[in-house]
Amino acid sequence: MEKHCTMVYFSLRESKQNKKGESPIEVSISINGERIYFSSGKSINTNEWNKTKQIVKGKTDEAQLINSYLIQIRNKIYEKEMELLKNGFIITAPLLRDAYLGKVESLNEKTLLKVFEEHNQDQQKMVGKGVSKATYWISEYTVRLIQEFIGKKYKREDLFLRELNLNFIQSFHTFLRTDKGMAQNSSTKHLKLLKKILNLAIVNSHININPFATYKVEREPVEIDFLDEEELRKIINFDTPIPRFERAKDMFLFGCFTGLSYIDIKTLTAEHFEKDGTGRIWIKKRRVKTGVLSRIPLLPIAKLILDKYKGGERLLPIQDPADINKYLKDIAILCNIKKRITFHTSRHTFASTVTLANNISLEVVSKMLGHTNTRMTTHYAKLIDRCIGEQMDKLMDTFTEEGND
Repeated sequence: MEKHCTMVYFSLRESKQNKKGESPIEVSISINGERIYFSSGKSINTNEWNKTKQIVKGKTDEAQLINSYLIQIRNKIYEKEMELLKNGFIITAPLLRDAYLGKVESLNEKTLLKVFEEHNQDQQKMVGKGVSKATYWISEYTVRLIQEFIGKKYKREDLFLRELNLNFIQSFHTFLRTDKGMAQNSSTKHLKLLKKILNLAIVNSHININPFATYKVEREPVEIDFLDEEELRKIINFDTPIPRFERAKDMFLFGCFTGLSYIDIKTLTAEHFEKDGTGRIWIKKRRVKTGVLSRIPLLPIAKLILDKYKGGERLLPIQDPADINKYLKDIAILCNIKKRITFHTSRHTFASTVTLANNISLEVVSKMLGHTNTRMTTHYAKLIDRCIGEQMDKLMDTFTEEGND
């Protein structure tokens, strides 16, 4: 690439002095000897201009205001120069002037990550006013996933909206499923958010067609699963020399014995713990997803895990969702557990095996989980009944087979 030297100057165009004796301040851009002029939009008296320093003399409010404005012009010109270079342009003085004046069409184009970040900034302002922290967090995580995908596939930092097509959507979906190890429903969550962003881009006239127009994003029907007591003990007794597996196991067990969701564990701080008059420690935390207060007694296993990681940068060093789910899948295989385990399985296990199966009332479990009503918790009770029924059927089959011998 050809080297170039860019200089920005300010001077008075005294030949265009008006009736008040004011001359316009002119901007000049010089690149490798080529120079071009344009007006700054400001005018001052000739005797107020410091030709050497290229600034307005004095410390009056007006002088400081104009000088600050000139600094902004210079900075913006250099910013536009960097944008042009990033987009592969060969820099010339007329081109840089046009870029500053907003006349280079390709620099006015919106990019995917820029539009996404604008959406997230607006969403952040609405947290607690109709938008949950969890919703905002998912939006931020989706941006990080898209950044990683663009860097890996296209070797770029961002893509223009006009560059997006069906292949981009398909490839991103594959990236989520294979590279990040996501289940269909987890990847669907990020794809639907991307679809929403592109629909907003259409509404705002940034693009005309949504690449999702011919791409169906569908969730798979999923049965809520949980670990029974035997399976939970297998995880507890699982010993591994691999640090990432050990950390994933500990975080999963903390979820199993507190019922906290991933985002609630990630945002857990020392302030959420409280000791009552009997010496019992409680976790008192509003759920990020709903804002409903959860009150959970700190069980011994959960306390041991907290003590194990005491003194670290965070209260608990929980991994990214995609990573922890990938490690849990491997742990399940190593423990000979035939179920598909994700981190959210820990919350289901707390609701069913740890609490309801041990005769903790539906109302109490509902409050610990931070459910808005017991109807949501009843679902777990039904799962336990079904599980008991299936085990009894196996028992009956065993006795029937013995009777036929």
